[in-house]
Amino acid sequence: MSAPVLELVPARATWAHVESGFHVASRAGEFLGYVEQWRDGSFLAFDGRSTPVGRYDTLKEAQRAVLSVPTTPPPDARTRRVTRTLRRAAVVSGVVAGGLALTAGAVAPYL
Repeated sequence: MSAPVLELVPARATWAHVESGFHVASRAGEFLGYVEQWRDGSFLAFDGRSTPVGRYDTLKEAQRAVLSVPTTPPPDARTRRVTRTLRRAAVVSGVVAGGLALTAGAVAPYL
């Protein structure tokens, strides 16, 4: 007896018409970008970080442009570990600085 094979099919992008001239794209809960219509009738496409992708004549062209921008891959284990270490160092530095500030404030009247 063999195990069932799961085939992972990427989720399709969903476009939400938020308000007149403003469309937002998402895929499986991930924000992909948006398209905004300008007064001149053109459409400006933006990626998931609100960086302009381009100006297009039609909504469909702008939507295609948003979906063609590669999404950033999740950070690897090393990057997460370094980030976690740097955050801890920042917290310790803040605690030390706060302690020194409190000590300086307590000692100042006696100087």
